[in-house]
Amino acid sequence: MRNKPLSFSVDIKLNKKNNIGDFDYSIVFTVIFLSLFGLAMVYSASGSSSLLIRQALYLFLGCSFMFLAAMSNFRKMEPIYLNGVWIGFFFLILVLILPNSGTTNRWINLGFITFQPSELMRFLLPISAAAYLSRNPQIRFTDWIVVLMTTLLAFVLVFLQPDFGTSAIVLLSGIIPIILSGIPWRIILFSFLAGIGTLPFLWMTLLDYQKERIFTFLSPEADVLGTGWNIAQSKIAIGSGQLFGKGYMEGSQSQLDFIPESHTDFIFAVIVEEFGFFGALALFLLYAYLIFRLLYVAKMSKSKFAKLVSGTLSIILAAYIALNISMVVGIFPVVGMPLPFISQGGTALVVNMITIGIILSLRRTT
Repeated sequence: MRNKPLSFSVDIKLNKKNNIGDFDYSIVFTVIFLSLFGLAMVYSASGSSSLLIRQALYLFLGCSFMFLAAMSNFRKMEPIYLNGVWIGFFFLILVLILPNSGTTNRWINLGFITFQPSELMRFLLPISAAAYLSRNPQIRFTDWIVVLMTTLLAFVLVFLQPDFGTSAIVLLSGIIPIILSGIPWRIILFSFLAGIGTLPFLWMTLLDYQKERIFTFLSPEADVLGTGWNIAQSKIAIGSGQLFGKGYMEGSQSQLDFIPESHTDFIFAVIVEEFGFFGALALFLLYAYLIFRLLYVAKMSKSKFAKLVSGTLSIILAAYIALNISMVVGIFPVVGMPLPFISQGGTALVVNMITIGIILSLRRTT
């Protein structure tokens, strides 16, 4: 993907058209409220002050990047957006090469900070794809092929870590710009059928623990004390919350550590146990409002690039929310996927904040 030479510009000039007053503050306040609520839930679920402080530092870093991205001029940043995918590929290859002590190669440890390259790629890929597809007035068929091949390569690299959940999100993040850019539906249908045809081959590449998760999803009661433990305890916590919940830090399942990964992947179960049905409903409404405002930016944008980026990033965020909650309540296999702005996880939080900042920038400058 080539374009004009790289340049960087942060536009903080307070003129009539592009100034900080053009921000959609409802998006900013919703994201910050969700993130602060996430800090409270991380502490409730983990009981760890060190985890709370660490997550708070990532939140501060994320907010800083969000406002920096929000003040940038996307037209001058387009060359960087176009070539950003190569940074993602560099770290995806690096994380597979570096030695690790576990069964997965998902994190890079820089000593003072660790980050997950797959989270970075699911953010960089759709932005680069949108920049590539919108660089010319007319999209050619070969442009879609280039984006698709790039997406498949990214998918494979993440899948090899192995990380099935994030690899699926990476695949989605590259396909959505292709769909939104106007590719004919007959090609979409053909590609979908071809994708279904690859499922048997994909199944053969899964590791044993990944296959067990799918078996557990299909029959969670078969091994309640083993592979089905997470889902069983999650459902107990959700059911015990009833309408109003047991109160903050009063949930028995979470406080007694019955729910594994309660501060990360299964934090939604802690929320429902402590705040009940109405607490979950309030969270759904906040998420729905946020996604609505983000999609509104895509609808109102006049630039093709802005429409593709804001539309894709908004849909990916919605997919993360839907998949995490579906996993926690047992209607989707457990794939290790955080709840945006709520779950403990520095890379995911910072990437989500930058995502919001990019969309706010598009809101200001289009």
